[in-house]
Amino acid sequence: MLGGVIILYDIFTSFIEIPGIFISLCIIFLIIRLIRKKKISFPLLTLCIVIYIFSSGWFAKIIVLPLENRYPPVDAAQLDNTQEKGAIVVLGGGIIPETPRKGSGELSDSAMKRVYEGFLLYKNLQLPIVVTGGKLLGTEISEAQVMKEELLKMGVQPNDIYVEPLAKNTKQNAEFTLKLLEVDEVQRIYLVTSATHLTRAMNYFESYTNIDVVPVPTDYKISREELKWYDFLPDMRFLEATSSAWHEYLGLIKFKISG
Repeated sequence: MLGGVIILYDIFTSFIEIPGIFISLCIIFLIIRLIRKKKISFPLLTLCIVIYIFSSGWFAKIIVLPLENRYPPVDAAQLDNTQEKGAIVVLGGGIIPETPRKGSGELSDSAMKRVYEGFLLYKNLQLPIVVTGGKLLGTEISEAQVMKEELLKMGVQPNDIYVEPLAKNTKQNAEFTLKLLEVDEVQRIYLVTSATHLTRAMNYFESYTNIDVVPVPTDYKISREELKWYDFLPDMRFLEATSSAWHEYLGLIKFKISG
């Protein structure tokens, strides 16, 4: 009995919280229009369906998993770095500027996961870390600088951190980082970024260099468990995952067209 009540509560809340509230409003407006004018507004119905699809877990799995499964996860403890001179490259994933807790800003969840994965590699491989990311719109500090601050707190030595503070996109991440590493004649890089982003990042890095690029995925957004009933409810987590994947597919199309 209690389990049924909890399920009903979860269903109810999924349609009164964002993004489900938008679906609920669309349905209400559709019903009102049907009562008043005896006909359905197909644009509104289409909008309702699109919002539902993009915010549902079953659809998120369809478009996110092909990106996240492109490269297998990496166990830092199993890596061998005795053969080639290497470096760890961590791509920026966004910051929240000038928060009350930290005047310079805080890393987004995705960026923090990337930085932590880079730190785990550093602990096992003892290689220098390059953090890359410029100033985002409306910010006064680069992503790379905030990432460096977090790495220092984790115990990474200052001399082991290289900051690339100019890149505005993935293409520039690759271009500027590889120019920075040319001086040290690096032969292998461990490329750390979100699993959804890694395919596009690898495309750019491999197009700019003959250096061995080892993909290191992190920040997984979708569970690998079988579909459950709640995967058919609208949820902000699924909408965010779908949005990330949609952004990456558009980026891959752009890469194919213009490089």
